[in-house]
Amino acid sequence: MPRPALAASRAIDILNFMAASPMRAWSLTELVRHLDLNPASCHALLGAMTSDGYLVREARRVYRLGPALIAIGHGALQCHPVVAAARAQIATLSAEARLASLLTARVGDQLIALASDGPCQHPSRDPGLRIGQRVPLIPPLGTPFLAWAAEEDVAVWLERAGAGTENARLRQSLAAVRDRGFAVTLRSERQEAAGLAVLDLADEPFADDRRKQAIERIGRMGEDYLMIEGQADRLHPVGLISAPVFDADGAIACTLSLFGFDRPMSLSRIHALGRMLDRHCRAASAMRKTERNTIWGEAGCAL
Repeated sequence: MPRPALAASRAIDILNFMAASPMRAWSLTELVRHLDLNPASCHALLGAMTSDGYLVREARRVYRLGPALIAIGHGALQCHPVVAAARAQIATLSAEARLASLLTARVGDQLIALASDGPCQHPSRDPGLRIGQRVPLIPPLGTPFLAWAAEEDVAVWLERAGAGTENARLRQSLAAVRDRGFAVTLRSERQEAAGLAVLDLADEPFADDRRKQAIERIGRMGEDYLMIEGQADRLHPVGLISAPVFDADGAIACTLSLFGFDRPMSLSRIHALGRMLDRHCRAASAMRKTERNTIWGEAGCAL
């Protein structure tokens, strides 16, 4: 595989970082510090990206995402109509469930949050992932993407599991997701610690100590983070309910999730929400091409 051009790689790093906090403006000094960039190289990149409209420089010498990215976002939605259809579903999903919703995609060995809707009334119930942010795809994260994956893909995912994690139980969780059609994760102190570490990583995505801490805390969530078989006679502290959206070829294009649950839930309530989520995912998968072409006007730019 050819080594990526350093300038191109750094420009992508800048865009990814700024997309995770799209309402913020960043100075040259801040970008150099957060992304571990050479000041002169960063200055040159910012100049080139500004001249082409990918960034906008404001009077106080700070930079924001530029209007040229809107056209790129538009084109990306047209290239990925199922994701665009899923993005259009999240508002109706949140309104129907009266919960916050999240759209997530897989990019290689990372997960990326693409869109969200509905306020999370309880900050401690937030999954800890900013829109545009990426998080390493390591167990126990990513079961909705891995449950229907090829064995080679599952094996690579399992190799990333933290010490003490039982691969057999992770495989059981994948089977449970396939059987139910949706994944259920549970809140715990370890899960909340991992969420905080992921938020810290968004501020300095190339800081080795923050990345190491996030990976370690994700791994420590353990297989108990995944609900395999719920008990009908007890309430469950649910963190996320997630289901896949399949494209025309049967591959998983993205996942839709519900979060922000204000209290532990019964098994029947969990399954009712899972069926609701699955219905919206199927609606996104089933949208016809003529319907998908109208998504841009309703959904706006993914960036």
